[in-house]
Amino acid sequence: MHWLNGGETTLDNSALLCERHHAKVHSGFRVERQPDGRWRTWRPDGTEILIGAGLQPAA
Repeated sequence: MHWLNGGETTLDNSALLCERHHAKVHSGFRVERQPDGRWRTWRPDGTEILIGAGLQPAA
């Protein structure tokens, strides 16, 4: 959860983003780290941004 919405301000609740993606977060995109360390991202309309099957990292 973002710190503006009551999330913790800790290193575990942070993400290093480039300037472009940092700006996107402030314009409504959402980035969230899952307990297994994977990241999920959502557009401002709430739809999730998914990686194509050929681009997913190896398990």
